[in-house]
Amino acid sequence: MVLNNYRENVRGYLEAIVRPLARAGVTPNTITVLGLLISLLGAYFFYRGEQAIAALVLLFGSLIDALDGTLARLTGKTSRFGAFLDSTFDRISDGAVLFGIALGNLADWRVAFIAFMGSYLVSYERCRAELAGSGRLAVGIAERAERLLIIIITALFGYVEYGVYAVAILAWITVLQRLYAAYQRLRE
Repeated sequence: MVLNNYRENVRGYLEAIVRPLARAGVTPNTITVLGLLISLLGAYFFYRGEQAIAALVLLFGSLIDALDGTLARLTGKTSRFGAFLDSTFDRISDGAVLFGIALGNLADWRVAFIAFMGSYLVSYERCRAELAGSGRLAVGIAERAERLLIIIITALFGYVEYGVYAVAILAWITVLQRLYAAYQRLRE
């Protein structure tokens, strides 16, 4: 939620990046697939124990991840399937990164699993509440961007284990925040 407040500040920069891509005929879904592949590469570097390289790859991947929506809006190619694909690939990326960290023995697999469950529930709650009529449910202290930033920063300094602990705690706090917000909006 915190980082989403800054989207408008970077919109012009993102549009400047995607204009040449639009002229070259690159589609938003192509960018979405590329973002997933970059995240999978980051997960692989975590598996190899190379935290700093994984962090840099994920940092680059997060920039790519911000481009698909911007490209879709700029070219008028927004679609419900594109939004669905982006959301699905974000979940795959989140799981792969945590799996790579756990598989590389950089964090206790049980804590990574708790972080994984919390991260998935944050997304699931939003989708489910919005389908039930809550309106936009972008509440909570640790949406995907914040969780990813925590992993990137802690990995850059070689302490991704602490990042996984932080993500586990903050994701579950966000789960509770969204549960309460959904209750407030949907109770009858």
